[in-house]
Amino acid sequence: MKYKITFLCFMFYLITNCGSSDSNDDNVESNFEIELFYTETVSIDELVEVTIVGNEDLKSAEASNDASFDNNTGISFLLELQPSIVRYFTFDKLGLNTVYIRGYNADGIVSVKELNVNVVRGNAIKINAIEIVSFSGINNTWDDEFAETDINRLADVFFLLRKTKAFFSDGEYNFNRDWFRSEVLENQGNLTWDLSDEALFVGPGFPVNFLAADMDDEGYVGDLMLGRYYYSIGFSEDEGSQPEAFTFNFPDIDLELLVSVEWPN
Repeated sequence: MKYKITFLCFMFYLITNCGSSDSNDDNVESNFEIELFYTETVSIDELVEVTIVGNEDLKSAEASNDASFDNNTGISFLLELQPSIVRYFTFDKLGLNTVYIRGYNADGIVSVKELNVNVVRGNAIKINAIEIVSFSGINNTWDDEFAETDINRLADVFFLLRKTKAFFSDGEYNFNRDWFRSEVLENQGNLTWDLSDEALFVGPGFPVNFLAADMDDEGYVGDLMLGRYYYSIGFSEDEGSQPEAFTFNFPDIDLELLVSVEWPN
């Protein structure tokens, strides 16, 4: 009789435990899913509106350039549950661009969808070459360890282009990013960079930030901008004409640039 009671107790434990487990599974089950609504083909630097809609109210959402979300650069925490969220993006790489969107419901259940946008050139201008015509201290000594007659005393010049971008923004271009960094021309070289293979497209009139520096072997950077963080340049038609090159002068730091461009057909 003792063993029969023990056996019955054991069976009762199994039945009640299994029942409890099934109940817990029911509690965490969810059909939560998000959908993305957007224009699938856009132009360079065009502000793209994306509506994130959940079949349940959304608590938060985030975006990333990689599926792991290790480097997510956009996130939104809602003050109250909402059925949808609207966010904005820009793209400047031709062809298919993919962003991963992750939404959360009130219980923290996750749904992930891919945002796949086909980017076309549209009216974008292509930067084909940049020449630094002059800068303050050109042909002077930038590396003091070399004699005045040694060519190695000259600046080893590179430039950086920065561009504003929208990524999971509320409607604005919400941050500046490093867009292109040139190779270093040792001892000034000819101070001309051929960029025709770099696919550097920019919307007409869209601002691009420029800065230049001297790079030493030890990694020390000399300031060709004389304390100015950057200067803004842009490209637009001039009274209906489409110049093949633009000259930019910044007299306060004796900086002159010549930028060669290609207009869309």
